[in-house]
Amino acid sequence: MIRRTVFIAAAAAAMAIVPTAAFGYGAPDYTTTVSTSSPTVGQPFTFTVHGPAGAQVTLTITSNPASIASSSITIAGTKSLTKTTDASGVATFSVTLATAGTYSLVGTDTASGAVLSTQSVTTAAAGSSAALAMTGADPLPMLLGAGGLLVLGAGGVVVAKRRKTAA
Repeated sequence: MIRRTVFIAAAAAAMAIVPTAAFGYGAPDYTTTVSTSSPTVGQPFTFTVHGPAGAQVTLTITSNPASIASSSITIAGTKSLTKTTDASGVATFSVTLATAGTYSLVGTDTASGAVLSTQSVTTAAAGSSAALAMTGADPLPMLLGAGGLLVLGAGGVVVAKRRKTAA
């Protein structure tokens, strides 16, 4: 149990250091964007690189083993793909993640090896929602009760007015 805790702490410290070092090598001619930082498992999202036309860029995705459910044995994986920017200087990567967890997306200039961007995305399981839970009560019974009391009060006023007129 202690070894596991030490291992997780060391992995977390390493993950905190890696992006910091990667940001030191940024390439000024490039910008990158991710369409969402919290994609749903099985739903595609995009990683887009804007830079010089005809440049080769590589997207490398690494899973964080500490974020994968501990009920199954999972080995961290790395996948990468290289694309060439079009005449407008844009390369778009469509990414679909199959397992809930935290992933590191690193864009690099293939020719120089310079890190363009490091992004972190956390996937939610399909069907799960990050929306807030519904709080409060259903207002329909309260509105019906208030309407009933209003009708009862109006009826009481009509009856009282008729008695006064009759007397």
